[in-house]
Amino acid sequence: MRMKMIFSVIAIFTIGVFLYNRNQISEFRTEKVQIQSNKLESDIRIAQLTDFHSNHRIDIAKLNEGIREFDPHIIALTGDLVDHKTEDLTTSLSLVESLESIGVPIYFVEGNHEIANRHRRELLEELSERGVITLRNDGLEAEVGGRPVHIYGAEFYVEEADYQDLLGKVDGKALNILLSHSPVRPSWYADGRVDLILSGHTHGGQIRLPFIGGLVSPGQGFFPHYDKGLMELPEGTLLHIDSGIGNSVLPIRIMNPVQYTQITITP
Repeated sequence: MRMKMIFSVIAIFTIGVFLYNRNQISEFRTEKVQIQSNKLESDIRIAQLTDFHSNHRIDIAKLNEGIREFDPHIIALTGDLVDHKTEDLTTSLSLVESLESIGVPIYFVEGNHEIANRHRRELLEELSERGVITLRNDGLEAEVGGRPVHIYGAEFYVEEADYQDLLGKVDGKALNILLSHSPVRPSWYADGRVDLILSGHTHGGQIRLPFIGGLVSPGQGFFPHYDKGLMELPEGTLLHIDSGIGNSVLPIRIMNPVQYTQITITP
């Protein structure tokens, strides 16, 4: 009788953990971030999605609905749209086609998983055919909400010389936004010329602990400093790290559900 009770408790606990984790890796949340800038006269809205990793568990139609309601001026895809082992691009391209239907510019920077994927060239061609603007250590001026905004994209393994060259013509009067899959290198090189950096890569530390934050992140090891959320770098640049809407290696998340971010920059 006692053993039966023990097995029952173990079974209930196991099922509970399974259902909890399933919710964490498939039921996305919406992070809302508000930033102020004296370079604007009206709001700018950005939908940031990162680290999708060809996540077939996500309800893309529901995601599309939420982004449409937010009514962004631009969509920023900050890398790892696919996983390094992804063979079938269908899921990731379905996400892109859904985002394309919203009718706003989509900007993309590669993550380490695109670089490692053997279908990388095919993916980039498919993205280009769908109107996605891929940035590789370059930038452009866009009109967003009637105001000029400079959008830059840094490669995953960007070196400082390339970074400095990329930002060599920054217009200090315009709002300057940098897309970088990893937050680490831009945090090394940041000198205040960029107003906002949008990153991913960390998955929010995968497992988050109360009062501590993320447990582990690639490139930073255990208890990463740059793990998730909005933070200010010493030079005044704001860095936002989205914890991602997908999973890689092991589909495990604790206190850290998959998400995307709605960013509003106000005057």
